[in-house]
Amino acid sequence: MADHDHDHSNCDHDHDHDHGHDHAASDMRLTAVVEDLGPCKKLLKVEVPPDAVKREISHRLEHIRRGVTLKGFRKGKAPRNRIEQLYGDTVREDARDHLLKEGYVKALKEQVGPEKVLGEGTIENVAFSADEGLKFEVTLHTRPEIDIGDHKGVEVKIPPLRVKEEDIDQAIDRLRRARGEMRPVDDPAAVVEPEDLLSVDVQVWLSDEYERFTQAQGSEQQTELKPLKEHFALQVQLPAAQLDAYEVEDLADSLVGLKVGEWGEAEVDLPDDFEVVEGRNEPAVLRIRIEAIKRLVMAELTDDWAKEAGHGSLTDLRREVREELQQRLELGRRHEVELKILGALLERVGQFPLPSDLVDKEIENAERRKFIEMRIQGQPEEAAKAAVEEERDTIRREVERTLRFFFILDLVAKRENVAVSERDVDARIARIAAARGQHPARVREELEKHDVLGQVRHDLMEEKTRALLREHARVVEEE
Repeated sequence: MADHDHDHSNCDHDHDHDHGHDHAASDMRLTAVVEDLGPCKKLLKVEVPPDAVKREISHRLEHIRRGVTLKGFRKGKAPRNRIEQLYGDTVREDARDHLLKEGYVKALKEQVGPEKVLGEGTIENVAFSADEGLKFEVTLHTRPEIDIGDHKGVEVKIPPLRVKEEDIDQAIDRLRRARGEMRPVDDPAAVVEPEDLLSVDVQVWLSDEYERFTQAQGSEQQTELKPLKEHFALQVQLPAAQLDAYEVEDLADSLVGLKVGEWGEAEVDLPDDFEVVEGRNEPAVLRIRIEAIKRLVMAELTDDWAKEAGHGSLTDLRREVREELQQRLELGRRHEVELKILGALLERVGQFPLPSDLVDKEIENAERRKFIEMRIQGQPEEAAKAAVEEERDTIRREVERTLRFFFILDLVAKRENVAVSERDVDARIARIAAARGQHPARVREELEKHDVLGQVRHDLMEEKTRALLREHARVVEEE
């Protein structure tokens, strides 16, 4: 065996030795028992006897002794007690880590089976000494043990694909809207409509003061009451609920039907950082005056318009839209078929238990996504929290269903040896790059930076397995 040329001048040197000689760990004796902690959760208790620990430490010290040169001694001839004095602590630490790893792998293989374990186990309660040996515990999450029967030939019934004429009309209207133009509404008799772009002046009133203000106006009395704040020429695109910095529920209902020059009202709760201190966290009224109205004007639906939009004629446009909608329906059908197959397989096996920690983590993630989604949509923080709380049971059911589908797909992938190649990953990265208008190398770098390449591979694996199930299913169309 060749000597290792280590620099041992620093006693804190990290000796992560993998020497190639027969460490005691390679044929280590150990005892291991498994306890059930709940559904898909186990506790693995492992003990490595003192003699194995002493052999591992002795091997490592001897290896260092043969390779190191100490002042006053020829290479390999330094006394063992001197080596122990210099390197003992580091060697014992390395031996512990090595035996932990080897003992974990061996106990897992003998008692549980690595293929049944989800993720990495959590090692705890480690006790180590040459006299007492090594003892540790590992908390493991395991895959559910399920039998889905034959996953091929599952029959699913779905309605036939049909593109309706009204769907084509709506798609063409969306094209017209996208190519439309916002124009000022000059008719003095015109009123605000639900999708207008408005320019408005806004007065912000505390609710109680606004009530006194309206009473004074109604009785034609003079009043010195003034709004907390005024804004001029704010833009608002209905039916949005956001008016500058104010979140206003039913804003469109407050303004639709008003003419230019008329006032509308909307109730709000002012934020805790409102710039006028007296208004912070107070109920308020926004008094809104319509200054100008712009409205979307769409071109008349003619062959000339279709040609300007890049189509030969209206007939060609309808045909192309029909084909595009047909493709979308077919993509949707694939997903529908896959869900029906998974539903049928789940019905066979029943509502099998799931790893509780995994369920809790996925529920937490789903609730966080729901909250962020509602905030992006303009919902106030408290309203978003309340909505998440209200949907908690629904979120749990959906998470559990998704996880059960995951384990069914995982079983099918193992049966069929479904694999994801680097070519598959490169192709997916190229698609992402094309959609973003970026170079594939830049996208890969970004994915690696955020540690999501594993998720890309998981998605590809799931897509391949779903496609396999769909290809082997018996799809029956029925009205």
